Amino acid sequence: MEQPGLVVYDLDGVITRKDTFSALVMSRLVRSPLRIIRSLSAAALLLSESKALGSRRIAEIALSGMTDDSYTELAERLGRKFAADTRWIRCDTVHRIRRQHEQGSRIVIATATERRLAHALLTAADIPYDLLSASRLAATASGLEVADHRVGARKVEALRELGEPIEKAEFVTDSLSDLPTALAAARVVLVGASERTRRRFGEHGVRVHDAS
Repeated sequence: MEQPGLVVYDLDGVITRKDTFSALVMSRLVRSPLRIIRSLSAAALLLSESKALGSRRIAEIALSGMTDDSYTELAERLGRKFAADTRWIRCDTVHRIRRQHEQGSRIVIATATERRLAHALLTAADIPYDLLSASRLAATASGLEVADHRVGARKVEALRELGEPIEKAEFVTDSLSDLPTALAAARVVLVGASERTRRRFGEHGVRVHDAS
């Protein structure tokens, strides 16, 4: 196969085996019974059609009371921790990214996880990339809130805003929520995807490939 000029990688489930931002959120919740109680009502949304909204509300409850500096410190510490743990990192994907980058491909990481957390992990794991498109937080008087959640259709929209020609890209993902980006990409590679995701992609006319 011809070397792709642009390769867009999802992070959670593709470069990592677990969800990085969920782990950060949980690390905050378990330290405060009050925050856990407040998050229960939002958790009910996870079982409904408002899963993204429920996740966002839980994150903002977990991040209440944090300053921007304290969040940065936590994100950098956890990013380094995840990068050093072989139970977290998919080494085959890391090797694939390094090889493609060495061969001249432009590497873009497009993720719903938060930008500072993703950057810390990628840097600590020595994963080369040319651009990081990730979710962003904003500081408020009561803590941090999700200002730009780059999930679902927002992920591909953000890539276009950044000038990345997704229609010419190879897109590597594991998630059904990435269907809008997969539909726009020239080629789709699945890593660690469930059979349900494979089936649903096929139902929408997305031809999928396995990583090589």
